[in-house]
Amino acid sequence: MAEVNLRELITAVQERADGDDPLALLQAAVTVAGETAALADDLIEHFVGAARAANVSWTLIGERLGVSKQAARQKFAHRLEVSDLLGEAAEHIMMGPRLSACLQAAQAAADADDSVPGTQHLLLGLLHVGVAANILDQLGVTREKVREANARLFEPTMILGEDGHERRVVGDGEADDVMHHARRLAARRGQSQYRSEHVLFCLATDPGSSARRVLNDLGVDVARIKKEMEEWIPPVQRRHRRIGKAKGPDRACSFCGCKDLGPLVAGPGVWICGSCVHTAMDILRAQPQGLRTG
Repeated sequence: MAEVNLRELITAVQERADGDDPLALLQAAVTVAGETAALADDLIEHFVGAARAANVSWTLIGERLGVSKQAARQKFAHRLEVSDLLGEAAEHIMMGPRLSACLQAAQAAADADDSVPGTQHLLLGLLHVGVAANILDQLGVTREKVREANARLFEPTMILGEDGHERRVVGDGEADDVMHHARRLAARRGQSQYRSEHVLFCLATDPGSSARRVLNDLGVDVARIKKEMEEWIPPVQRRHRRIGKAKGPDRACSFCGCKDLGPLVAGPGVWICGSCVHTAMDILRAQPQGLRTG
């Protein structure tokens, strides 16, 4: 599994570099590594939030992370609050009218399977209209190919729903979750609507989804999907790294939220205070010796 993941990352670096220049490849590797690390952080943060929602103490969470409860709280507490605020803001992001039409097509596809909507049904719906439909057309993805792959790859199953009743599911049945992630994606990128391209981005970048399985089966280059959507989904704004006194009321440590406590170190879109730097050092010191590098 690790070898497969490494090969995928190497391929992503080569595609991002768009050439064989060693320095261009190195720069692309740094970018891809940063994105991968950010995704890992988001994964851990997600499950820390789930543990806190289940009333798990910071002491137990810290034990699982291999750090003290103070370090765990200082690293994640503020970030979880920010995540909650973002979730509230995302609720005000409106759905684009073309995406609404796509969802109707996806629901029709799910009804034809007598199933709750899955991500493979969303993929069919996205071929109806909008930016995502144009991108998929360019990649040779058609309704006929998706339907054929769906019939070949997925068999219906019965699962127990949250209401205690069984429901018939073809594929993953995760269409609702993807729509939630698409709305949050638009909110993170400062956009006022979430549209078909946001949904396609979420489908393509989830390696465990039924839609991604279909795309892989059809030989679709997921990296090209991301590249095609660069025009439609703006990147997160990043700042050049610098050290100095944070200026203005909007400057605060991205980890603990403190303000005006001395110099802050600015990274790509984040600030970190001296206290959190010391916490990071404590976390590193707590790692087993064999896991340290450098």
